[in-house]
Amino acid sequence: MDGLLAYKRPKIQWDYVLQESNLSPALRVYLSIGELETDNPDFNRVACEHVALTHQTLIAAGVPEKQIRFDVIPGGTHHESTWGLLFPEMHRWLLQP
Repeated sequence: MDGLLAYKRPKIQWDYVLQESNLSPALRVYLSIGELETDNPDFNRVACEHVALTHQTLIAAGVPEKQIRFDVIPGGTHHESTWGLLFPEMHRWLLQP
């Protein structure tokens, strides 16, 4: 994997992906999740836990913490209204030297 990665939801089995990948030392990863992704509090809790596990898996695979950003968005939902607010900062962070 070279370059940049913006990742919204934990659909990929990260352990497998990381084991089968040659990670670029330049890899930067942006993870985010809203506190209110759905109207189901149990789902929201589990989804946040999964993204947190993805964060830890990336660190365990050798991606330096300074190259991973993990934001939990207070009041954020699974909707363009949340993503649109995040995009400029995500883009800036991923492309910074």
